[in-house]
Amino acid sequence: MKKLILLSLLLITFYSFSQELSCNDFKEGTFVAKMTEPVKVEWKIVREANSQTEFPGELPEELKGTDFPMDPRYAIIEWVDDCTYILKYDGTKTELTEMQETVNKLGGFINEMVKIEDGCFYYKSTLKFEGGEQSLEGKFCKE
Repeated sequence: MKKLILLSLLLITFYSFSQELSCNDFKEGTFVAKMTEPVKVEWKIVREANSQTEFPGELPEELKGTDFPMDPRYAIIEWVDDCTYILKYDGTKTELTEMQETVNKLGGFINEMVKIEDGCFYYKSTLKFEGGEQSLEGKFCKE
């Protein structure tokens, strides 16, 4: 009986003090990002305050030979709410490509943290333009 009580107390203590991840846990730190649609791409993300630096990993075959940027990319994050932010490229840290300038002119990517699971958040990234929008899905995992 004492073992059962002790085990119950340990479980209550464990669940009382264990912490579930929230969107706030992904606002700063180092992450591995994986885009799953339309192609699989992986890169490292470093976030500090409202800035983000992206370090591309190896390109999949579909992107080799394209003008996909392989240099670090710098971005500014504007939080809309705890789980939604707008990402624009930072032209003060590097010269922007034509694509990056276009993204900024369109208002940036709207990123929504859709769910958090196993130390990762799954996101939907949407770029709105006149007459429509384009969305990508992926995930960030704490490194």
